[in-house]
Amino acid sequence: MKTGDVVQTPFGQGTIREIQNNDRVLVDVKNRSLVLKRIDLSPLNLKQEQRDSTKPTPNLSSRPQLTNDIDLVGVASKIDLHGLTVEAALTVVEKTLDGAMLAGAAELHFIHGRSGGRIRAALHRSLKEISSVRSFQLDPRNAGITIVVL
Repeated sequence: MKTGDVVQTPFGQGTIREIQNNDRVLVDVKNRSLVLKRIDLSPLNLKQEQRDSTKPTPNLSSRPQLTNDIDLVGVASKIDLHGLTVEAALTVVEKTLDGAMLAGAAELHFIHGRSGGRIRAALHRSLKEISSVRSFQLDPRNAGITIVVL
């Protein structure tokens, strides 16, 4: 696989934009940039005419299962991270972000609590590294919630 190759991802057909370290690949899928593991990609050998006419086909068998429901109407989903370890919280965040991208959600609210300094710090570090996250900030009305815009 190399930059510019068309690949099948769990989220549909995409184009490799960048190959990163640790078997990670930056792929453009449905006008979004996603960082995926190389093992989750299958090369597609398409001619240029086929690339333009082929519709993306999601691989339903490998879609991640959501930990929380994503609201398709546009109302932000709220994911409560209280009581989780940092590692468990980041796993929930990753799976929820994947599901939100599939569902077309525009915004998520992660509830970590005002005294949740370790989870909040780890969440913010993680969000900075995810290219499909357009922005994030603490809720101006409640410092215990991080609002993520996809």
